[in-house]
Amino acid sequence: MKYITLFLTLVFLSGCSGMTELSLDDFLPAIEEFIIEQNSSSIDEEFSYISINFPQNCDWKPLKRVVDGDTIIVDRDLRVRFIGIDTPETKREGYPVQPYGLEASAKMKELLKDTKRVCLIEDSIGDKYDQYSRKLAYVFTEDGVDTNGAMLKSGLARGYFRFPFDRKAEFRSYEREAKDLKVGIWE
Repeated sequence: MKYITLFLTLVFLSGCSGMTELSLDDFLPAIEEFIIEQNSSSIDEEFSYISINFPQNCDWKPLKRVVDGDTIIVDRDLRVRFIGIDTPETKREGYPVQPYGLEASAKMKELLKDTKRVCLIEDSIGDKYDQYSRKLAYVFTEDGVDTNGAMLKSGLARGYFRFPFDRKAEFRSYEREAKDLKVGIWE
């Protein structure tokens, strides 16, 4: 009702004063500007975890081998599970290889192919080990490649948001980006 009254007042005044014709749109922000303004805050959101933690908080371990897309073995047979991601299964006993499982494993091998040692960073709010006694960590290459994030961005991992962890909002945005681009498991 308020807009109708405003519009009628404008029409009346513009007719009386010889002004150029005005419309209600002249007084309301453009919808496009509003949508862009609302979305830009989430798109431009800066995630500073890496710059704060890499390399100063690294626990460097020699890489022995890649098990699959979200698990590696380091040092003296320590199994490391990547925090916040889940890739399709390839090695689960009694289950067939899941779609995109082999691609996820190949991508992880590609990310770590020339890496002799990896940087493990524990989460400050999450668990240190999972139910299978695997160490939980964010894994970086010597060159600073964020392998957890890279797997999500490639669409070969989905976010594993069941438990609390520092980078949850960041990982949600990476997963959303892969879904929007329809890559990997999101095709």
